[in-house]
Amino acid sequence: MDGPARPGGGALMGYAELTADEYRAASALDLGRRVAAGELSPVHLAELALELAAQAEPVINAYAALLPERARATAAAREAEVRAGTVRSPLHGVPIAVKDNMLEEGVPAGKGSLTSSDEPAPASSPMVGRLLDAGAVVIGRTTTPEFGWKATGISPRTGITRNPWDPQRNPGGSSAGSGATVGSGAVPIATGTDAGGSVRIPAAFCGVVGLKPTLGAIPVWPSTVNENLSHAGVLTRDVRDARAVLALTRGPDPRDPQSYWSRPPAGDGERRLRVGIVRAPFGIDPEEDVAAAVGRALDALVAAGGADYAETTLPTELPRAVFEVLWVTGRGLGFRDLAREHADVMDPGLVRLGPLAEAYDLPAFYAAMTARREFNSAMAHVLDEWDLLVMPTMPITAFAADAEVPPGGEADAPLPWITWTPYTYPFNITGQPAITLPTGLGRGGMPVGAQIVGPWAHDERVLEFAVHAQRVLASTNERTVAPTAQMPTSTMQVDHPRARRDR
Repeated sequence: MDGPARPGGGALMGYAELTADEYRAASALDLGRRVAAGELSPVHLAELALELAAQAEPVINAYAALLPERARATAAAREAEVRAGTVRSPLHGVPIAVKDNMLEEGVPAGKGSLTSSDEPAPASSPMVGRLLDAGAVVIGRTTTPEFGWKATGISPRTGITRNPWDPQRNPGGSSAGSGATVGSGAVPIATGTDAGGSVRIPAAFCGVVGLKPTLGAIPVWPSTVNENLSHAGVLTRDVRDARAVLALTRGPDPRDPQSYWSRPPAGDGERRLRVGIVRAPFGIDPEEDVAAAVGRALDALVAAGGADYAETTLPTELPRAVFEVLWVTGRGLGFRDLAREHADVMDPGLVRLGPLAEAYDLPAFYAAMTARREFNSAMAHVLDEWDLLVMPTMPITAFAADAEVPPGGEADAPLPWITWTPYTYPFNITGQPAITLPTGLGRGGMPVGAQIVGPWAHDERVLEFAVHAQRVLASTNERTVAPTAQMPTSTMQVDHPRARRDR
């Protein structure tokens, strides 16, 4: 579709121009392919992304900062490279967003906290740097709860982030803004981090794809206080986009001793995969609407064939106590001194972890590590029997945007958020790869996700099956794009504790 020229390109350069609906419907790889072919202008794509993000902001509050000037300059440079015959990667010129706990050289990182410095970052996190080297165009930094410590979209720095499907609901966290902005259609890719479900929870709540690769596959730096749980991951419109991001960003970095060069295991060839269907992970039933939506998706997959499916259960208990020890000690001790000095402006839940952490002694921590090894061994044995497991990602759909737990939840628990995320954090304890993809809508028209879990380092197997599942489910999903764009921004104006700055 041709249209009026835009700065730096447009019809005067012979480029096609997309409508907002065409842009939202395209995968990142589709956009990158058309950029490489000289059909689409990176400047045009950046303008579309910025415009859609700005339109949605008064409703969903997905960005800690939009970066229009920086994005336009980068897009213009990527466009000039294409005209000169240089294409850096399949994502060259594609708009993306970056979670505000990851660093981008020259840009401040707020990390959801009023205690963070406004000084520009001296270097980029490995994942961000590699995406920039691949030619992606960052349009802004997405919101996160303070230091990513919980699974909702509420932070002292940026206030409440809301779900693009219903702004009265929360988007999940801690990659809250990433889930919300991809769900709204503003960008096809946003980075995330996942130490207990922080990519998969918002992906499931916002109706998008969320990949947590094997622990260490994508380097994490700066280091976190829960290094042995924390994965770098990505939220996307399409499984193939997540696969492309992993291919471009995986591999070691000396700043992350857990990162590694692992040649992906050999492909499964023509062998039929054994896929275990887990309807109630760890013995916990999902709500009826979630079970129904995931059940319809599973029926479609079984009918499509291509693998051997059978019902199974997980022969191990939910490792809640193990995760509590690891998380409370990591976050509680890691931010204890900061909380003592700045408790008045920090999230009360994060502040509370310091005294809780001090209650654990060394034998208790050692016992938790022993229990972790036992749990990991049990899950490894499960995946000796099954090539993959498929299960609900969340037992519920998104609840109120300003709440920390759903109705009837354990608000007084040491970690309230893990009481309603029992299907995600166990796979941070094991470090296994997991991906969630949309499987339809539940109660109130809210998205439901299904999670695919594979053995350690078998990211490619997980992704290959997820591509197949996405293809099968494309005809069964009720709707794939959130209604935010059709919602008048006057319906809700977001209050920001700290004024947002466009840089």
